[in-house]
Amino acid sequence: MANSKTATNSASIGGSTVGHTRLGQLPKSRSWNQVVESLTGSGLGQYAVSGSASRVSIVAALTLKAARTMLAKASDDAGVRYTFYLLTQLVLASRRPDWRAALEQHGIALSDQSSVFDLTAEVQGAIDRHIDGTSGGATDLSEMAQRAVGEALTSLLFAQTPSMFGDTDANDLKNALRALSTKKGFGQLGQKFFASFVARFLNFHLSRATAAELGAPRLQNLGYIGEFNEALATHCEESARIVRDFCGDWYSKTEYEQGIDLANSSNFLAVAVRKLRSELQHQGNAS
Repeated sequence: MANSKTATNSASIGGSTVGHTRLGQLPKSRSWNQVVESLTGSGLGQYAVSGSASRVSIVAALTLKAARTMLAKASDDAGVRYTFYLLTQLVLASRRPDWRAALEQHGIALSDQSSVFDLTAEVQGAIDRHIDGTSGGATDLSEMAQRAVGEALTSLLFAQTPSMFGDTDANDLKNALRALSTKKGFGQLGQKFFASFVARFLNFHLSRATAAELGAPRLQNLGYIGEFNEALATHCEESARIVRDFCGDWYSKTEYEQGIDLANSSNFLAVAVRKLRSELQHQGNAS
């Protein structure tokens, strides 16, 4: 059961102390083992290994262990760091009258008719060019971060604009971005980004752990794939709640006190990643 009490802590990031509330055990609609079972099928549970273990629990544990190891490298990945930094610059640009000029400084070119699709395509291109020019090429982690940014932007902006692909104008897009430039808005955007990021490498390692334990993924029908994708997305969204308010607090305080740059956003990313790794560790212990 979750502890109803919360403890307030603080973290020093880039010279700023950001207060945050420890939420305790976060409620999940499904446990991690149940998410794994939605992929493998309930029949997998009958493949017992010992009196207290099953193939489901083994696959789930192996996946979390591999994912925590991979996540530990995220804050050292130049592509991941730049991707998160660019996310902050997108929403900050929307607060300026010359917002398109501000985006052009990052290699993002929009027209009067640009849509959400156009924006996400430009963001992907800007990240590609930065990675190719400065870090020696993309990594699995940087590619996952890129896709996570696209998914986060699309999911939050699409609901606020008339069309994803057209029949809109740059003012609609600017207003939608501006809604994410507040403390609360960036908290939501950060949660979406980290949820999608974590979901991608959990999926990455789960497919390998399942194949290693069974010889091949045990998918009885396509219904399991749809159920699993939905369960995984929901589970990671709930897990990333641990950094939602933390993202908003850091973004608001840092921009006000010193401005956000690649260095201090990278420092924040490292702390957020530690929180997510701790959450994955907790899920493994609770399974």
